[in-house]
Amino acid sequence: MPRFTPEQVRRRQIVAGALALLLVLLIGGCTVGLVRSLGGTKEEPPTEKAPFSADDAAMQVSATSTEAPALENLPGETTLAPDEVMGLDVSAHQEEIDWGQVAADGYGFAYIKATEGSGFADSRFQENWDGAKAAGVVPGAYHYFTLCSSGAEQAQDFLAAAPPDDSALPPALDLEFDGACGERPDAAEAQAEVDAFTAAVEKEWGRRLLIYSSSEWRDHYGLPVTDSRPDWLFSDGSRPVQGDWAVWQVRFDGTVSGISGGVDIDVARIEVLREHAEIPEGEGALAHPVDEA
Repeated sequence: MPRFTPEQVRRRQIVAGALALLLVLLIGGCTVGLVRSLGGTKEEPPTEKAPFSADDAAMQVSATSTEAPALENLPGETTLAPDEVMGLDVSAHQEEIDWGQVAADGYGFAYIKATEGSGFADSRFQENWDGAKAAGVVPGAYHYFTLCSSGAEQAQDFLAAAPPDDSALPPALDLEFDGACGERPDAAEAQAEVDAFTAAVEKEWGRRLLIYSSSEWRDHYGLPVTDSRPDWLFSDGSRPVQGDWAVWQVRFDGTVSGISGGVDIDVARIEVLREHAEIPEGEGALAHPVDEA
């Protein structure tokens, strides 16, 4: 009598064949993994992100209506020239802002604090940036520079908070002595850190920085960094004496709907700002000119 029936033999053959196929697949998979680990097959490198390229024509700010409440913050009998628009600059100090009301008052742009020194980001920057954009107010980011950390570190933090945005205004650098940092290095050291910041940010943004400075900073260090860059000047009561200004800070205590308390009020000449912020092709970002011996 046979040990197994024909049916039992057939079933055993099917099972053996399936096990053999499974074993081949397992060995093949291990072999491929081993070859790859030994460098036989290289993984494709991740696709690199294309560098940002600034389109200066993208920077557009709506004209200020002749009936805009914003005009009430202008000094005396001052009126806007055809190429001038009303704006403001803000930080977390203004707390929550109703950007719809700001826009309704006739403000077309807003410089918004992004960072200060290194390791400090304004707590309301992204909220203000998104709110301004949603309301049709063109935003620009500014960095409050300090002398207690390197310019390279400050640039890294600023760029993390405010990456390039073609529709935004050029980034701005605020040079003042107010704040927590009490350091006063010599002029050459201070300028080297400012240059490191401007070089890094301008390389990424593809635009020159707008420069704001206090009278104390200018008296102590001068202001070589403004050469070839747009100027943001404060002048209380009248237009700045310097004729090529790009942004004029009119006052510190303006009244704006949707914001509690006093606000910095500004006027911008968008064409001047665009022209002075443009980096000609092939020129690259500039530090301040070096005096020849």
